[in-house]
Amino acid sequence: MRTLHWTSILTLSVASCLALTGCPSDDIGDTGVGDDTDTGDTEESTESTDDEVGTEDSSTGTTEEETTEEETTGETTEEETTEEETADETTEETTEEETETGPPPAECGNGVVEGDEACDDANDDNTDDCLDDCTAASCGDGFIQAGVEACDDGVNDGAYGGCNADCTTLAAYCGDGEVNGPEDCDDANLELNDGCLDTCTIPESCLTIIDYDDMAMSGPYLIAPAGYDGEPFEVHCEMEADGGGYTFLKVDAGAQQFAQAAEAECAMWGMQLWIPRSLEHKNAGWAIANDAGIGDGANPDYMRILGIYPDQNGATCNLQPMNSDNPNCNWGASDGGPWYVHEVTNINEPNGDNSTTGSMFYTWFANGDINHHNDIPGNGYSSQRYMCDVGDKTP
Repeated sequence: MRTLHWTSILTLSVASCLALTGCPSDDIGDTGVGDDTDTGDTEESTESTDDEVGTEDSSTGTTEEETTEEETTGETTEEETTEEETADETTEETTEEETETGPPPAECGNGVVEGDEACDDANDDNTDDCLDDCTAASCGDGFIQAGVEACDDGVNDGAYGGCNADCTTLAAYCGDGEVNGPEDCDDANLELNDGCLDTCTIPESCLTIIDYDDMAMSGPYLIAPAGYDGEPFEVHCEMEADGGGYTFLKVDAGAQQFAQAAEAECAMWGMQLWIPRSLEHKNAGWAIANDAGIGDGANPDYMRILGIYPDQNGATCNLQPMNSDNPNCNWGASDGGPWYVHEVTNINEPNGDNSTTGSMFYTWFANGDINHHNDIPGNGYSSQRYMCDVGDKTP
């Protein structure tokens, strides 16, 4: 026996009803089948509702996607805005920095004239037309521009040793051949023996000369000692004994003179009667006295009287060395400096018959060693010939 499912019956009833131009829903609703139909409708409505819900879900999904895109767009917009703001801030900072610092400063020495530079020759030569500080060379800058200026001391007021105002000529200076300013002389040469050093000063002694030039040789030189008022005169400079610097002036008075007269003559030259200071000095004096090429001829009498006197009337120094190293010898140099005659102990003079103004007479062997000496009362011994020295040089 075939059993029909209720759904089939419902389908058939609906179809019949439609064929008969519809069935009132109330009739259908009155049956039990109608109850089932309602249930079906409910299911379909449910399905429809599900579809709608699905649609809403789909719409909701679209909305969420759109929202996400909007949020992303918002984020992008915010990022872009932030980047733009950062760029703006960077631009503002750069602009501010450029405004504060300005363009890079000119660099003197790069060979390019820029900024407030007058020139730029990329060198540190201050004798050309552009100085090393990129300013143009000019009279008064303290640098001598080669081929243009003769001088430039930065003042250029024509003062001695300086530069004239236009920088083309020197002011008065030592070596221009004219005596001016603080000069004692100006012979415009470098000679040492002509009475004018190249410092435009007149040497006062042979010691002055060798102090100026320690290579100076023995020989004739012109000097003008302190206290001497006259033109430089010729003396012989001994530049070897005791390191050099001894001054000798041979004097032939033409007549006998006592020591005091000789001292006065020497003083006229700014000198004193010769005092041998050491063995070397004494030997040098002997050689000069006997050298016909020096001064007024050769004669041992140039060493007959000396500037050595008794410390007091009646002083003795017999049978002992006569020099300043002997404390028992009561004689001394006129200027109180060191002195030297000999080291022998076999001469029984001076025995005390003397005065403080008189010199003994001295005789010498041919080699310059002492032979004899003697004192006498009064003015002592005299000589036509003697030597003078400046006395500034000591061993």
